Amino acid sequence: MATPKKNTSKKTTPKSTVTETKKVEPKIVKEEPKKEVNSYLVPIFISREPIEKDIPVADLYYRVTSNTFDLHVSLPSSEAEVEMNIEGDISIDSNGSISMISKAESPIKWIQNLVNSREFSGKPFIAGEAQEIYEA
Repeated sequence: MATPKKNTSKKTTPKSTVTETKKVEPKIVKEEPKKEVNSYLVPIFISREPIEKDIPVADLYYRVTSNTFDLHVSLPSSEAEVEMNIEGDISIDSNGSISMISKAESPIKWIQNLVNSREFSGKPFIAGEAQEIYEA
């Protein structure tokens, strides 16, 4: 008796594929207003370290919008000396070379680099880091 052969080949029927399209809703991103620096503040001290604490002498403000410098003195006996130091350009010593920064040409760079300047290197005044002020 002969055994009937089974059909091993499968018939494939084409399947239809349905693609679904989804609506992509744009994400609403709230933009925060960019913070712009309106002014800078640099505290100025008389150097007294390591014997005692440095003595605050003045605060120097630079207003970006009006391009003006304001000096607020807290030790009146040092006012003339501080004014002489902030009147002109500053010099910065880097790798044995001295570079100058002009107060008139680039006031923001000038006030940001007071802390590194030779004029405020502790003889007798030192300048603190420039602090950015974001006021309305």
